[in-house]
Amino acid sequence: MKDYKEMAWLMERIMHKYAQYEKKPQIYCKDLLLTQPEIHTVTMIGDNPGISVTELAMKRGVTKGAASQMVYKLVDKGLVEKRISPDSDAQRNLYLTEKGMQARNDHRKLHETMGMTFSRLFDEIPEEISAQMIHFLKAFEDELDEFL
Repeated sequence: MKDYKEMAWLMERIMHKYAQYEKKPQIYCKDLLLTQPEIHTVTMIGDNPGISVTELAMKRGVTKGAASQMVYKLVDKGLVEKRISPDSDAQRNLYLTEKGMQARNDHRKLHETMGMTFSRLFDEIPEEISAQMIHFLKAFEDELDEFL
């Protein structure tokens, strides 16, 4: 039981720290402050040009209303543009502007730097333990989904 409690406290601390990190804006494009949810939404749109707000919400794991609000913020910041869908006049598809593409590229460079650090940590973990960690985290996510 001791290991469970220790792991539960550790995971809670990590989640709290990550929540703080998500709120802390980072600088992109030399003078643009974006939070993690903002830049990850920019990245998601850049990776899926023409995505709808509904599809974006599903991929980001947020409500359609939350995705829509985020898109409005990003449009106001000049990072995203909405275009009428060729399939439906009622639907709008999302695309990055030049500035959005630049922010996405800046974010990718940051991920490459951070990725090297995390990659070194994960390289030290034996494959079997890594697979067990992934299994545990997926199960933990599934349990959280049940509570939400």
